[in-house]
Amino acid sequence: MTSDPKILFVDYTAELGGGQLCLADIAVHLRHRCEVFLFESGPFQDLLEKEGVVVRVPKRDTASLSVRKKSNWFSYLSSIPVLLSLVASLARVASRFDLLYANTAKAVMVAVPVALVLRKPLLVHLHDIIGPDHFNRLNSWLFVGGANLAKAIVANSDASAAAYRKAGGKNRNLEVIPNGFAVERFAADVTAQSRTLRTSLGGEDKPLVGLFGRIAAWKGQKVLIEALKQLPDVNGVIVGEALFTAADQQYKRELFALAEKLGVSTQLQFEGFQTDVLPYLKAVDVVVHCSTSPEPFGRVIVEAQLAGKAVIATKGGGPSEIIDDRVTGILVSPSNSAELAGAIQELLENRKWAEQLAANGRQAAIRRFGLESVLKEWTAFINRNAPTVTKPRPVTEDGIEKREAHPAAVGRREV
Repeated sequence: MTSDPKILFVDYTAELGGGQLCLADIAVHLRHRCEVFLFESGPFQDLLEKEGVVVRVPKRDTASLSVRKKSNWFSYLSSIPVLLSLVASLARVASRFDLLYANTAKAVMVAVPVALVLRKPLLVHLHDIIGPDHFNRLNSWLFVGGANLAKAIVANSDASAAAYRKAGGKNRNLEVIPNGFAVERFAADVTAQSRTLRTSLGGEDKPLVGLFGRIAAWKGQKVLIEALKQLPDVNGVIVGEALFTAADQQYKRELFALAEKLGVSTQLQFEGFQTDVLPYLKAVDVVVHCSTSPEPFGRVIVEAQLAGKAVIATKGGGPSEIIDDRVTGILVSPSNSAELAGAIQELLENRKWAEQLAANGRQAAIRRFGLESVLKEWTAFINRNAPTVTKPRPVTEDGIEKREAHPAAVGRREV
């Protein structure tokens, strides 16, 4: 007699990024047999608990793990007390589970020693493209080495999987499963909200272009600002916030300064982080994705397609797997504001073609990224790599094993 293995998901941040939204879908789906261990409290914890997922957070609340994807050895040495504390906290919780599932690079660093000591199988979810744009040599080596020790790895795109291999990844049990999306959520009627937003964003008389995602240098908000300089009759909105590092905060200040310098401040609005982006997606005419280095997946691209919007995205990485150029969207060269401006202008001048691209994109997104089918893939991946758990049979007070009746025998009478 077997039972479903109990899963402990591990993530470092309680902020809401793409990797966390992806994990939320899996954890909510498997909440009857999982918990989530987070290094800190925050909005991600609130989201999970609201959906009935049990979340564990260490009592330690005085220090956070300060290492980043480009940290040096000194940062790791100074973080040893925090790392040891996290390992000890995770080990106490993990002893009750059959399987560990590390959702981020930092989670891998803490989960690997726990999995080895407790002899628990470890799964790794790869949300990053491992390369010099995001990881220095030390962090690439640490992450790839940890992932190589895992029972299996799931990558969010072929690009992420290929980068892992190129960086020295040797785990033979590597699969690619994209993010999933609740298609029905994008059919919600938000017309009134979108009309109000469009008016407040200055798009009632001018076309409106939107860029969605956290504010960081590699996300390329700067490219949109430069493109708006070439499109004086177009307004723009940036929806997202600088979430993780001081460098992100500095980049945000640079964006304000650049908009002022180029004279496009009156064309552009920053709306910050929004828990519900659908009204904003519906309010704009075109959605742009401007990452300057390859994107591991590109959630906002799929969200925009599901919202029925024409999308312009930069070539490379996940976007090139999502978009069939000039069929389900438009692909442009990274960091090329002139090419971006030209693509925006082309869509605005050819509305019927833009509508056809949007319709094609939506159909493709529904077919490839519907949450129900993706959840089946994730669940199958986890079950294939989880240990078989034997469930003890219940016994009566006299110690005799109590067998459950076969379903076919329920209500049957002997003759």
